[in-house]
Amino acid sequence: MLSFGLTVAVIGIGVVFLELILLIFIIKGISLFASTIEKRRNRIDKGKENHQETTGTTLKIEACEDNDEIIAVIAAAVASMSHGTAYVKAIRCLPGTNAPAWSYAGRSETMNLRQECY
Repeated sequence: MLSFGLTVAVIGIGVVFLELILLIFIIKGISLFASTIEKRRNRIDKGKENHQETTGTTLKIEACEDNDEIIAVIAAAVASMSHGTAYVKAIRCLPGTNAPAWSYAGRSETMNLRQECY
């Protein structure tokens, strides 16, 4: 009776280890596949960057205050969303508003959502 239990335990542990080894190979294969795709994407992006250097658009925005942090965040957001095709030269405030544009946009969106609810 004891030998039957040991046989079942050995078979069970062996199956688990074989499945773990198989899982390791599957994960390695997926990572190799992902790195291949990333290399291709980088190659394509480099080609696009060379093309974008000649065809890049420029956003002109004039600054109303010298708030370097906000300017840096806006420039980073524009660069991130445009994938390097747009460049921020200056930042300007909307006329008639004392608050930043993002604050005004957030308030208008909140008011519009409240009007839709009621």
